[in-house]
Parts: sequence; structure tokens; C-alpha cells
Amino acid sequence: MTKEVVATRSDHRRSRHKVLSDLIRSNPLLTDEELAERLKVSVSTVRLDRVILGIPELRERMRAMAEAAGSRLRSLTRDEVVGDLLELEPNVGALSLLEATREMGFRGTDRIWDHFIYAQASTLAMATIGAEMVITGSARVRYRHPAFVGDRLLARSKVGVNKGNKYVVSVRTRVMDREIFVGRFIVVTMDQPA
Repeated sequence: MTKEVVATRSDHRRSRHKVLSDLIRSNPLLTDEELAERLKVSVSTVRLDRVILGIPELRERMRAMAEAAGSRLRSLTRDEVVGDLLELEPNVGALSLLEATREMGFRGTDRIWDHFIYAQASTLAMATIGAEMVITGSARVRYRHPAFVGDRLLARSKVGVNKGNKYVVSVRTRVMDREIFVGRFIVVTMDQPA
């Protein structure tokens, strides 16, 4: 092999490593299969690249994210949040993942009941607020597309306007690159009795 061919391969590998790192940084929940598809390489190449770069596998990335987010949670317990809380910056935003299971199916179909999608968004909106007691005052929601058994619902919340004890929290839920749900919640912090 000539030096030029080796240098070209090395440059290509460095470029692929940078793209892989950027993809995982922007969406740490991408599977090795999804990464391989986006990079147009084999799954084994992605796994080898991850090891070389010191990037843990998906389960380990999710576990680390959940531990960090759970330590900041005040308004709900981890069990009360529908889905896995992966990121939380109190009064700013949060991220949640819900794996759609067969039990969530509507009347034996592969379509997911809407109340699971709403529950994920509603509890994420409440969890985003850094107060001891938070309730949903009102919600305006729109279901854009259905979710199906096996889908991974990724919900992201963002805090907008805050007036007194009321916060406007928007939540957008995606399956892959498709937005399936948008909600605007007004959540209210409650004073604790003395």
C-alpha cells in the first residue's frame, strides 16, 4: 500500500470518528445500528470506533444520564415520571425516553394509547420545575402522528414564561426524526403548609 492510500484511510477514519462523536453528543440515545446507518458503515465498525473513542454503549450512556438527571429531581419521584428521565436542568428543560411496549397498545393493535404519550409529556413538564410540589394547571396538546409498539418516544421539555408560581412548559415528543406530539403546559408550584 502506498503512503497516500494509508494517509487517505487515516483521514477518513479521523473524519468518521469526529462525525460519530458529534452524532452521539447531539443525540446520545442513538443505537449502534442507527449510527451505522447514518455513517454508512457496518455496526461492528461503529462498535470498534466507540471503543477507540472511549464512548460507552447505549445502555451505559442512558444509565449515566438517568443518574445525573434523577439527582436534580425535586417535584416528583423517579417512579412518578412516566418514561426514563435522562436530562434535567431545573426550570430550563428536560429529556425523557419512553419505550412503547405491547401493554400500551390500543385494543390489541400496535398503535399506542394517547394517554401514555400525554402522561410522559405531563410528568416531564412537572419534573422540569425545581420545586417541591408542582401540578398541571392546564394543557393544550396536539397529537401529530401515532406511536406504535416498539417505538422509542423521546420527549424534550423547555420552560418559557414564568409569572409568580406559574410556568409555561412546552413539550415536544419525537419518534426518530418525526414529531408526534406537541404540548403546552401551564404548571403551578404549590406552597407547602407551614
